[in-house]
Amino acid sequence: MKLIICVVLGVALAQATQLKPAHVKPLFPPRRPSNFKPGVRITGGDEVVPHSLPYQVGLLIPTEEGTAFCGGSLLSPTTVLTAAHCGELATTIEIVLGAHKIREEEPEQIRVNSSEVIVHPDWNRLLLQNDLAILRIADGVELNENINTVPLPSRADAEKDYLDDLATASGWGKDSDAAETISDVLRSVQIPVGENGVCNLYYFGVIQDTHLCAHGDDGKSTCSGDSGGPLVASTGELIGVTSFGISFGCEIGWPSVYTRVTKYLDWIAENSDVVIN
Repeated sequence: MKLIICVVLGVALAQATQLKPAHVKPLFPPRRPSNFKPGVRITGGDEVVPHSLPYQVGLLIPTEEGTAFCGGSLLSPTTVLTAAHCGELATTIEIVLGAHKIREEEPEQIRVNSSEVIVHPDWNRLLLQNDLAILRIADGVELNENINTVPLPSRADAEKDYLDDLATASGWGKDSDAAETISDVLRSVQIPVGENGVCNLYYFGVIQDTHLCAHGDDGKSTCSGDSGGPLVASTGELIGVTSFGISFGCEIGWPSVYTRVTKYLDWIAENSDVVIN
């Protein structure tokens, strides 16, 4: 576990003139065989049918270096769930809802500023734990076919591991290692949930039960710019929030790591108006 101290984190911020992704990426040397092909970015995926994932939001985050970009999930008209490493960057964040072409102002879009940013009090950048934040929208947004919520797991499923479930990750993150910036359009990829024990062999003991790992066979995964975005189970509920991956690249074959939503149902309920059954 002492090796965790040696983790090197990098957050790529966006300049206002050219959006680039924000993503926490621990730097580890490869140590697993290449026949296990997991990863962390939306590579190997496809452009979604416009507005078919109405819970997906984009986040424009002002920083001293420019505008950083992350993803998020709409849980209620007043609540967006994202990653702590995105939420900690600013006290006010612009939330883009109903978007497909994120660089354009589409008629379906609504853009609002967060009224409050609540970063999980136990967020630990060194240990990469509790990587969650809630953005509040003061007046709420009106739900429609282009802007809608994603359900959370029930309390009865709080201990479910979702192992081997073919989950869907989505976002505007880089679609390849060669990409210079985020995708113009919303993309998604289906990736199977992996076993944390196997994932820990890649990450030197960093992985805890509050993490969820996913394979990335054939280069299918999430990438820089997808941070904070959703991982949704085949049964439709939000089970992960995109957290971190390896710094060597999106397509080298490595497990992608998410914050496991089932471990935070109480915290979400306590800090929002979301009703969890």
